[in-house]
Amino acid sequence: MTGAASTASPTVLTIVEAVALSTAWLQRNARSQSIRSLVLKGPTLQEQGLRGHHVSSDVDLLVEPARFDEFVEILTTTGWTEFTETFASEQFVTHSRTFRRAGWPNSLDVHSSWPGFLASDEDVFEVLWERRAAVELAHTSCEVPDRNANLLLLALHSLRGTTSQPRHERELDGLRRIRISDEDRQDLATLARVTGSAAPLQDFLTDLGVRVDVDPSERQTPIYKEWQRKVAHAQGRTASWLIELQRAPWRRKAVVLRHGVWPTDHDLLAEHPDVPDRFWAKIWARIARLGGGIRQLRRVVPALRRR
Repeated sequence: MTGAASTASPTVLTIVEAVALSTAWLQRNARSQSIRSLVLKGPTLQEQGLRGHHVSSDVDLLVEPARFDEFVEILTTTGWTEFTETFASEQFVTHSRTFRRAGWPNSLDVHSSWPGFLASDEDVFEVLWERRAAVELAHTSCEVPDRNANLLLLALHSLRGTTSQPRHERELDGLRRIRISDEDRQDLATLARVTGSAAPLQDFLTDLGVRVDVDPSERQTPIYKEWQRKVAHAQGRTASWLIELQRAPWRRKAVVLRHGVWPTDHDLLAEHPDVPDRFWAKIWARIARLGGGIRQLRRVVPALRRR
């Protein structure tokens, strides 16, 4: 008996089990501290008829902005470790923080905002919270955005999906074909207006038969131009570096260029954990990375000029 106990294999969670369990765990911990949160994307999209079957590899959670740092602290004190920050992640990802935990195959993306909702983070959260729905995951009732809110969320997510993931374009096409009522169209127009997503989603909403009037001045605001940059990032990492180089003040351009062309050991190993921490392995990885970036220029530069 003692031998059997000592050789017992640890329980291995499937990705589906891990996503459901960690989602339930997140919501329970948030509620225990009276922190409001909404589970984004995941299996809810299938239940709401917005996406076909898709196995998520992470959990997305939108936390009320005023309590975001507090919730992050809960995660870090309960065994979840934040992804190592790199120069690139500090520049390109400002709306969420990602966590992993040993033994769990999924990651957690904790959001303080959602790109494309250009109203204030606080106002957007309150709108989504007031119209929340509920789904059951791992025998736990979890709060989620309602169907129309998730429709806008997924559309915004798909618009800034990378070109290396064609499923984002398929999902956007799928959303264009879903059936919605006239009442839904009116609701979506109102929701787009109050969340500040009318301008980012105007073409998509028009395809759905949703009329939204956008003042041309909205497209000249800094926050809308930042959204355009995020969409342009969908062209890939090379596009992201070119955009960052373009927007950086002259005194920082050399720093951005150096990190983009020849990343530090810390950044290289964090972004490419498969690369051995050996001198020549890191040199060849940098050369391969640079070569890939150069090959993308023919596609990326014309795309950025058109934006």
